[in-house]
Amino acid sequence: MLKEIKKIKETQLELICEASFEEMAPCLNRATKRISQRIKIHGFRPGKAPYEVVKKEIGEMDIYQEALDEIISQCYFKIVSDEKLRVIGQPKIDLQIFVPGQPIVFKATIDLLPKVKLGDYKKNKIQKPKIEIRQTQVDDTLKDLQKKRVKETLVNREVQNEDKVNINIEMFFENVPLEDGQIRDHSLVVGEPYFIAGFSEKIIGLKDGEEKEFELKMPENYYKKSLANKIVKFKVKVNKVYQLDLPELNDEFAINLGQFKSLNDLTAQIKNNLEIEENFKIKEKMREEILEKIINQSSFEEIPDSLIESETNKMFSELEEEIMKQGMKMDDYLSHIKKTKLELEKDFLLGALKRIKAILVMREIAENETVQAVESEIMGEINELLKTYPTDEKIRERIQSESFRRHLEIEITNRKIFDFLEEICVEK
Repeated sequence: MLKEIKKIKETQLELICEASFEEMAPCLNRATKRISQRIKIHGFRPGKAPYEVVKKEIGEMDIYQEALDEIISQCYFKIVSDEKLRVIGQPKIDLQIFVPGQPIVFKATIDLLPKVKLGDYKKNKIQKPKIEIRQTQVDDTLKDLQKKRVKETLVNREVQNEDKVNINIEMFFENVPLEDGQIRDHSLVVGEPYFIAGFSEKIIGLKDGEEKEFELKMPENYYKKSLANKIVKFKVKVNKVYQLDLPELNDEFAINLGQFKSLNDLTAQIKNNLEIEENFKIKEKMREEILEKIINQSSFEEIPDSLIESETNKMFSELEEEIMKQGMKMDDYLSHIKKTKLELEKDFLLGALKRIKAILVMREIAENETVQAVESEIMGEINELLKTYPTDEKIRERIQSESFRRHLEIEITNRKIFDFLEEICVEK
């Protein structure tokens, strides 16, 4: 039961809670059963010894200790439900009275979901940009398709521009070999963008088996800051030279892709795909614009530090995951940008606040407009995902988990909110 409630901040409360004998009894009985399953008590089968016997065997305080977490959790969540409190995160619990034979009294410090006062979001109007696909975009896509079907021919001649080469590389700084600076069987296409400016052009004119030494300046944003913008010596040996011949862009090329009747048919499909992609980008940009307008029109209660900390930690984890995908370590990245984790998280502060406000606004609009994901929509998407992974049991288990279901419910609800906002805010 709730004995006292005290407002600490606009979005923080202090609850004095008391677990009565009636509330504690089932928890103490379950604790007794668990204890009697772990320890051998003469005359009783595992899990069957009564409370008084276990109390005599190990002491009543040990039973209370075993039951404590369940007692506090049960009492706390009942109070939250009865008082209709919109809590976020985990409560901070401080025991005040914890004596066997007496009701347990504890203090719970909780953070509340900040309230939002929305502006008149239905009056917001934005223009939908026109989609314009340039011929250069189509040409670039055709070029990429050609490259995927390029013919490689091993040749015995000097390296030319647009050749593919297989090389060995040794790197030296101030005539000292660099750690991890020896690379074997490295392939690149001469003339294509490379992370070290001018590198591939230095290989032009060499034949397989030939070596060359040269110096180049490392990129300013090189992940090893000790080498960034520094002159490094390279020793390169050419192993193999391949001539690359792109297929001719004609009807035969389009037909060989397997689903087109002519080059015109292929070009039309590329243009259509680019329009779909551009339309998706425009849609995302419009949604950001609409949401930003609503955030700027709205007022928010004080946002709890715990919520900000949670969001900045999430943003840091997202960045760390992205850096690892690029083959880098987070420590190297932090060293390169000359910041600590704490300093980087402080940089995330404004972004975290914006993301939190966006979530609060979306939640408030969903309640105002009674927008929510229905069971058939959630299960429909789950079933479609399960069809995609018919044999991967780990992924199927995750798709069917309660946490993924909640994630999907939020995602579907948000899509429906944006569809609603676009309908009323985007000028036709």
